[in-house]
Amino acid sequence: MEAEDPLSQLRDIHLPEAVSFWPPAPGWWLLLVLILIGVGFIYRQAIIAMIQRRKLAKVLEELDQAYHHYQEQAAFEHRRNQAGLDFLASINILLNRVAIVMFPQAPSEKLSGAQWLDFLDSFDAGSEFSRGAGRVLADGIYQRRFDADTDALYALVKRWIEKRYQEKSAAHAKRFAQTESSS
Repeated sequence: MEAEDPLSQLRDIHLPEAVSFWPPAPGWWLLLVLILIGVGFIYRQAIIAMIQRRKLAKVLEELDQAYHHYQEQAAFEHRRNQAGLDFLASINILLNRVAIVMFPQAPSEKLSGAQWLDFLDSFDAGSEFSRGAGRVLADGIYQRRFDADTDALYALVKRWIEKRYQEKSAAHAKRFAQTESSS
């Protein structure tokens, strides 16, 4: 009897199909989702920062308009007093609006006089509103004669407003950093 070769009955080696690019492994899907979440979060933070910059620009533009209106009207001696009182009223309204937007829990709209100035000073270590150029805001609009250093008042109010917006932007950045570190 002829011995059959047992290896002749085996089939030839079959190579597996090539690994395809699609569909990706679950790890790649997870990475894609994390990247999209990160991009969305950064985009959201950029939009918030842009909105804050626009709000600040609008507030400073209103302050500049009030100041320039005062300067134009103060050039005429018979209009100087009323222009100064209008300037004080504009500044008080502007500061109150900024305080309401920045600190909605604070009762700023109910404050007047010395309490209003103390409220404005409470955000800084100084007392420029209650003892400095800003003291005229307490009751200046109720005076008959306008007597204030408008340049110093303008600079003080501008600095106060800019600082509040910077603090708000810093708070957003801090929250962003905390959420990134906890992720």
